[in-house]
Amino acid sequence: MSPAPLVSIVLPVFNDESTVSAAIESALAQTLSEIEVICVDDASTDGTAAVIESFAARDSRVRLVRQDRNLTAFQSRRVGILAASAEYVLFLDGDDELAADAARRALETATAARADLVGFGVTVVDRHGKTGGSYEGRLQPLHQALEGTDVLAGLFPVGKPAQGQLWRYLFRTSMLRDAYALLPEDLTLARVNDLPLMFLAAALAGRYVSIPDRLYIYHFGRGGSGHDVDSVERAEFYASAIGSIDSIRPAVEELATTHADPALLRESYESARLSIVGYVCSQLITRSDSAVLDAALAHLHTVASGQDIIHAAARFYPAALTTLRFHTAWQGLGDRPVRSILLATSTVRTGGVSAVIASQAHYLQQAGYRVTVVARNGGNDPGAVPEGAAFVEMTGRGIVARLEEWAEICRAHEVDLVIDHQVLYTRFWPEFALAARAEGAATIGWVHNFVARPVYDGDDRLSLIEQCSNTLARLVVLSPLDVAHFKLRGVNHTSYLPNPPSPLLIESAASTVTKRPPTGRLELVWWGRLEQHTKQVLELIEVGVQLQQLEVDFRLTVIGPDWDDLTAKKFNAESRRRGVGERVIAVGPRHGRDLVTAIDAADAFVTTSIIEGYQLTIAEAQARGLPVFMYELPWLTLVQGNEGIVAVPQGDAASLASEIAHLADDPARFERLSHSSVDAARRALSYDFGALYRGVVTGDLPAEFSPEPTLEDASELLRLLVFFAERGRGGPRSGGRGGSARSARLWEAAAPLGRATLQRFPGLRPLAHKVKTRLLGR
Repeated sequence: MSPAPLVSIVLPVFNDESTVSAAIESALAQTLSEIEVICVDDASTDGTAAVIESFAARDSRVRLVRQDRNLTAFQSRRVGILAASAEYVLFLDGDDELAADAARRALETATAARADLVGFGVTVVDRHGKTGGSYEGRLQPLHQALEGTDVLAGLFPVGKPAQGQLWRYLFRTSMLRDAYALLPEDLTLARVNDLPLMFLAAALAGRYVSIPDRLYIYHFGRGGSGHDVDSVERAEFYASAIGSIDSIRPAVEELATTHADPALLRESYESARLSIVGYVCSQLITRSDSAVLDAALAHLHTVASGQDIIHAAARFYPAALTTLRFHTAWQGLGDRPVRSILLATSTVRTGGVSAVIASQAHYLQQAGYRVTVVARNGGNDPGAVPEGAAFVEMTGRGIVARLEEWAEICRAHEVDLVIDHQVLYTRFWPEFALAARAEGAATIGWVHNFVARPVYDGDDRLSLIEQCSNTLARLVVLSPLDVAHFKLRGVNHTSYLPNPPSPLLIESAASTVTKRPPTGRLELVWWGRLEQHTKQVLELIEVGVQLQQLEVDFRLTVIGPDWDDLTAKKFNAESRRRGVGERVIAVGPRHGRDLVTAIDAADAFVTTSIIEGYQLTIAEAQARGLPVFMYELPWLTLVQGNEGIVAVPQGDAASLASEIAHLADDPARFERLSHSSVDAARRALSYDFGALYRGVVTGDLPAEFSPEPTLEDASELLRLLVFFAERGRGGPRSGGRGGSARSARLWEAAAPLGRATLQRFPGLRPLAHKVKTRLLGR
């Protein structure tokens, strides 16, 4: 008579004919002879059962239990556990092997520690026979000993990817039977069928110990692991893992009624569940064929909510967000009350976007919201951080680390809503929006330039906004024409708002401004940052050359800090080279009263920008009574119906100089323009910005700020696309290398707008054809 077994080895098998012999041989070769090998055949259709029967005929320690239909390994293990006669159980898959001393070493450890659960090391063998690697490292035991509720907390740590491989442990048999008793007898689990049982076992275990010995040999890729997703059926198989973890929720709730720490039990379960959702999402993204990915992710959304998918990916597999951003359903602002708002930018400095953020923070704080400003880069000016707002400078390197840091900021500051001012300037804003959504905060994207800016720059940021717009609860732009573009492209959750007034504009409006017509030398002024690409500052020199040819006595003072592509020194050198060095002079930045004094000493403001979103310096100049002479920017809300502005076609410096020259000879015209400028500045201040920002936060903006596109809008957008494609970096007329390739890319970006426009306005077909001809050069 054979001695009673001390360890039962449960071996669930299904169509493992080619590998099961090695698995059984490794079990029978154990240095502990008092074992039994319970092979549960899950209705194999190959010769698996015959192989097992041949072993059973030679060694009475091998038993075969047949299932008449396929019920998954989860049920096979149940059958094996109920049939086991030993106090402890090891699991062995039909395509893996045990080290020779696995049963003896694990049993000695369990007996000595009176443990319910013993963990041990694993050797991972890849398809090429190689061992080691990061996955093998993650499978090794982390804790030497755990007791009570620490067993669950240690084996399923909250916030960490869940691992539930049963073959990494020796179990007390009675504990596994108790775990199975919590679950329906007919439960079948096709994918991740071990983790649910492992979780319940960890919750029931009173004592855990581990040894570093590598007692299990896992062959990665032989079974259901590591395969590419080349069909919808394979995607459905991967996604069924979520159903597996969902299936034990009732058991968790039942166990919570008697568990020593029910809150920990529930928190650990929710973390493990989200981990599985994130794992499935990551696997579908990294393993799916391009032809299957859309369908795979669409199916994923049928088995898990969009919120859970985003939360799981952001928390456990943040790299997946880079793909998930293209496959996200729009969720709007949600129902969460907003108390804390995060304003995001790249760098906090004076002027530009930072000035808008400072003003926004002021109005939002007045409305009772807590405000946090986050700079994603270094080099910030602490003095530019709005008073009363918290400030965080991000320091993480790499997108994954930065997303984790971002999520922590959202949690630490209890952020309910993000207003991201970088959607036109960075490629990773959708990932940040998804990470914030995972923490319960919706994101509003704020665009600070005209919609054609990416076309002018020669990049695909405009397409990125359109393709990833569903990650945003709202897209805020600066003009009705911008709204028209995005609505034509299907981004219907778009509104426009004017930029808030600057302190200079507010201060100027508080006093009565009266400008007298110029006598003697005509004083002209420009201020802003010395950026050539969009503000075309060097065009001011050309205007000066034209004024000199008209024999106008003038001086043009250029005020502002050096920028990436131009400095005051370079500007002045070019001015001297063109022969107007004594008349057109860059003097560097001016602030506060010094800036006001310089503006008040001028007779007119001149600007030659080619593209702007909301040129606040126009309103500031008009508030001081200055007429404005500029190249036309027809989309700007500031210039529409503004009789204090004289605009000429882009690049026509001669016409601009001619208009300025007439000003010196016509005092009555000057007074009309000056008075109209003051009136226009008052209109720019007439908005109730506090109410508008509350409307943005609550989703209650008046309908007038989200108009429907018109035929005139569509025609103007197509015209401007041609213009900015031709004038942009490397455009068709640039003559530079790669011009044709860039034109093709621009056409790819413009074509969707053209198709959307023609669907709504078929009469624009000739103009759309002209756009295509210009962009492609044929």
